[in-house]
Formats: sequence, C-alpha cells, structure tokens
Amino acid sequence: MANLKALVTSVELCSTITFPTLKKLSVNDMLTGHELADLELKVSFPCFTDVVTIWSSVSKHVRQQLLKKKPRAVSITGLGTFHIKKWHCFENGKMITLQGPVFSLSGTVAQIRDLHHASVPIPGDIKEVSVSYKRIHLDVPYSEKVVQHCMQETLNFFYFILKKKEDTDFILKDVGTLAIRGTEVTMAFCEDFLLSLNESTDMVEKLLTKKWVISDKEVTLFPSYFGRVHQFPQFEIRVVPRRISLTDIETFTEVESGMSSTGIKGNVSD
Repeated sequence: MANLKALVTSVELCSTITFPTLKKLSVNDMLTGHELADLELKVSFPCFTDVVTIWSSVSKHVRQQLLKKKPRAVSITGLGTFHIKKWHCFENGKMITLQGPVFSLSGTVAQIRDLHHASVPIPGDIKEVSVSYKRIHLDVPYSEKVVQHCMQETLNFFYFILKKKEDTDFILKDVGTLAIRGTEVTMAFCEDFLLSLNESTDMVEKLLTKKWVISDKEVTLFPSYFGRVHQFPQFEIRVVPRRISLTDIETFTEVESGMSSTGIKGNVSD
C-alpha cells in the first residue's frame, strides 16, 4: 500500500484510466488544509492510506445483510451479488438444514475475459439490495463521494489487471475471497462467517465436505501460471504455488527426451 500512488500512476501512463481518489488516499504524510478539503474529510487529522478501511466497511455491510433474520441478497455494483442458500440432508434419521452464502459474478467482470462462473438465481422471496455509498461513508472519515470514487477506481484497477490476464484475489474481510485463476472463478468463504450462519462446527464441516461451499483457507493453495496473484483491495502481490502449463510440460518432455537420446540423465530445476 505504501507504493499505491506510484503503482496507479504507472498504470495511468499506459492506459486511459485515471485514479485521482486512490492517489489522494495513498498519501502517507500529513495532508495540508487544501488537500483535506479536496478529500472532503469530515475530520482534520493526519490521513493515511484508507482504501482497505473503506472496503472493510463494504465487507461489514455485506455480512450484516446476509446475517439478518431474513437475509437479503446484497450486490456490490461491478463485482457481484451474494445471497444465502439452504441445503437439506439426513443424519441419524433426522433432516438438518445447512445454510451457506453463494455468489454470482457481475457480468461486467465475467465479460472481461470470458470467465467461467455459474450464476446462481436469487429466489423471488429474497429482497435484493445494493451496497450503499451513503451507508459506507458513515463508517469512515470520508465523504460519500470519496467512498464511491474509491470503490469505482479500485474496481477499475481490478478490471485492468484482469484484462492483462493476470490472476487476482479480491478479499472481502470476514466474508471471503474471490479468487480468479485464468478463466476459473472461485468464491471461497471465511469459516467464522459460515459458523455464524449455522449452529455448529459440525454443520460447517458438512458444508465444506459436500463442497457446497469452499473455505477461504484453500485459496492460499490455488496455483497460478505466474506464481503470483494481485491482491485487492490491498494492492499487493502475493506469491502462490506455480501451476505448470502445457507448454512447460512439453518443454520438459523435449529436454528429457533429448538428454535420454544422448545417454545423459539428469534433473531439470528452476
């Protein structure tokens, strides 16, 4: 996050996208009175990078809507929609009900590079709401306008990375992680969140065992052809296991075959 300003500036130089709000939020030193006015802060104190704080408030809002007695479907414009689904199974002659979140990727994201993600219809009896910029700004020391621009610019940067065919993890604190590897999309959820929706850890374990939901603990093991992923909204790069591509396998086979034909055996290493 310390280099966010330099990062977004470099993207601006090679594209038509601009990130004025992210650049202002990336300031690490005390802002002047004029800069504070530009940011429309409700309070005047040293301002540090607060992009993650804004998105943490977004996550908090999503979680609150999904944990209501009558859960609502909640949409983050430009990212996707969450709602709660129920599953039924029998145990010891009794039917038990399990609850888990499901996620439908926004068409805006899916179309960027033909991402593979099944859209789950929202039942007609579930009310759908969108994350409110006004509601989020009440949790952070920034105006509604700054919150809106911060979220939109973060998503624009996210889209830019996807268009470059890079892999990403979009983390919604205490909710889950949207992991994109190539054209594969997985929404994995925090186990504490799953426990909040169910009565016991045994029920959560059943959800995970049956693969009705995926734990975000598995995301760290998701490989990438690049051996790295761009992590949002932290704007960091995280090292992950490297996925071997078909080209890598073919190259290894050709090298191994060539060595064998000369009577040489050995190991190919990085």
